[in-house]
Amino acid sequence: MRRTAEEAAQTKAALLEAALFQFAEHGVAATKLADVAQRAGLTRGAVYHHFTDKTALYAAVIANSWDSVTAPVWAVLDSDGPVEDRLREFLVAWLRRLREDRHFRALLTITLNASYGPDQPEGISDGRASKSYGLADWLQRLETFLAGKRDGDGAGAGTGAGTGAGQRGTHADDPSGAAAGILAWLCGTALLAATDPDLLPPSDASGVALPLRGALP
Repeated sequence: MRRTAEEAAQTKAALLEAALFQFAEHGVAATKLADVAQRAGLTRGAVYHHFTDKTALYAAVIANSWDSVTAPVWAVLDSDGPVEDRLREFLVAWLRRLREDRHFRALLTITLNASYGPDQPEGISDGRASKSYGLADWLQRLETFLAGKRDGDGAGAGTGAGTGAGQRGTHADDPSGAAAGILAWLCGTALLAATDPDLLPPSDASGVALPLRGALP
């Protein structure tokens, strides 16, 4: 019987989810397509029907998951309110996701590991390029946010004319440097979570005090 488009989409989604966790738990190099198929309860033929090889599957996992898995966290940063409050809530949400959301933790595990060595599949640069693009996008979003230029920042963010206490927290003295510092903290906590989520700082204001202080004047 010929499969419907809906069935094909469900099969592809099952393979992407299985690959996400297989890559995170065992590494890209050690994972075989047969492992992914078995985890998804499908055949190797189903894998090859959707993906030419492991490299294509790896790149698809990152491309498919990056926005959908991380978007809820960034939505916190893009909400209304003072910049300092939003940044604090964003960092706390990041820690909570690392602790509680297995999809989020698995995605960060396979994208932020440093295992791009000679044992990686040929062509893995496709996935690496996706990772680089995603991180560059994060850095740009953080720079824009800290510079007080994000759309709607004027509402409660202290970006109006004048100086003094009302503008405290609007931006760091060096938005680019502050954004890079925050990105480094995001990546560092993600790598820590990949080892053991219990090693993470508390998922509250006390756990994000240090990066917050470094990002805002």
